[in-house]
Amino acid sequence: MVEVMRELLEKGADVDAEDGKGRSALTVALAFGQEAAARALLEAGAGMNAGTGQRPVHAAAEKGMVEMVRELVDKGAEVDAEDGEGRTALTVALAFGQEGAARALLEAGAGVNAGTGQRPLHAAARKGMEEMVRELVGKGAEVDAEDGEGRTALTVALVFGQEAAARALLEARAGVNAGTGQRPLHAAAKKGMEEMVRELVEKSAEVDAEDGEGRTALTVALAFGQEGAARALLEAGAGVNAGTGRRPLHAAAERGMVVMVRELVEKSAEVDAEDVRGR
Repeated sequence: MVEVMRELLEKGADVDAEDGKGRSALTVALAFGQEAAARALLEAGAGMNAGTGQRPVHAAAEKGMVEMVRELVDKGAEVDAEDGEGRTALTVALAFGQEGAARALLEAGAGVNAGTGQRPLHAAARKGMEEMVRELVGKGAEVDAEDGEGRTALTVALVFGQEAAARALLEARAGVNAGTGQRPLHAAAKKGMEEMVRELVEKSAEVDAEDGEGRTALTVALAFGQEGAARALLEAGAGVNAGTGRRPLHAAAERGMVVMVRELVEKSAEVDAEDVRGR
């Protein structure tokens, strides 16, 4: 098909014309891993930054095409340009676990805090790329920056059960109470990461802080049947009646956690308190 494409170009096809998604032919070739076609388009003068949709360098980064990423940057691709989701090529590379492409972009000067969407550090944390997390922090990544949901990279790491990445962030002094969205403690409680719950509390995580639904980490742990995490929170002094949303006792009752219901009542949980629906 490369020869057909060359013939079309010789007949005057617009090399940088966009498809319905705002992508140039170069971006499409890279998005499908078609390196030979991409090189033919480059030889025909395809624009490094053409297209109002996904850019060529983002497509190459997503596919982990390290040499192509380097070549595009050498030819003038804007290393920190954003895609339609506000992500830079570095974030895209990390979001798809393409460490080689990410390193090539970092060598080219990609900004570790660039992008109005997901940040590179959040993407690396989500994928559990511990060494990349350390490298990004070492290069000045804002450890407590929030994503579009108000979550820090530490919270994201815990949401996806990436304990090693979470520990790397804690070593980098990530805030245990940072973020205007879900808190790290709530994320660890939901995943049943008992030891991480204990560590966060030891580092001064607010044990009765509420999430966006008015729930404490104890309520969240019980709502997801995480008894170990719930016990760790109770040992840390979590309030059995805390929270302006759903209460711990209601969550334990709904999950049928009989032993935990008895324990909460013994610790003075208000047995006739109503939940947010008046139940």
